[in-house]
Amino acid sequence: MGEEKEKKKEKKSKKKEKKEEGEKTAEESDAPAEEKKEEPKRAQRAGSNVFALFKQNQIQEFKEAFTMIDQNRDGFIDQSDLSSIYQQIGRDPDAKQLDSMLKESPGQLNFTHFLTLFGEKLHGTDPEGTLRDAFAMFDPDGKGQLAEEYVKDLLMNTGDQFSKDEIKQTWKEAPIEGGMLDYNKFVTYIKRGKEDE
Repeated sequence: MGEEKEKKKEKKSKKKEKKEEGEKTAEESDAPAEEKKEEPKRAQRAGSNVFALFKQNQIQEFKEAFTMIDQNRDGFIDQSDLSSIYQQIGRDPDAKQLDSMLKESPGQLNFTHFLTLFGEKLHGTDPEGTLRDAFAMFDPDGKGQLAEEYVKDLLMNTGDQFSKDEIKQTWKEAPIEGGMLDYNKFVTYIKRGKEDE
């Protein structure tokens, strides 16, 4: 019986320690904002729900892109990382442009902030209805499909013209059957990914 009492006391003691640790953490989070500003290298916490905006395979693709850009593998994208990427593609980066890119992040550009920026950009695109209406302008009969070659021609010769490589990349994901692009499905792919069709 003496052992049982000892075990119960030990459990109560551990619970009390955990509770006190939790209270300390809560007190630390209530610290004045001025104290937090003293640590400029610490990234501000972004909402954790950013991961809910994407499917697991999309998050993995973003992680691969982030890792490729993070040249020094320190977990943050900084000016030197961006400069290295620009140099790899044969461009001489402008420091002001790189700074302006980095200022879009709410703190140091870690993976969560990287994902948040893409979430904001993707959710900042036109609504599905607007995209469908844009395709429908080229579909006077309202069939929901456009000829593949016609769409390619439009993309390569009007507006922000696509290169052959961009067309090739787009066509990998495009729902094309019998030479016809199903633009309703395509809009769904653009906005929500292929799995949501």
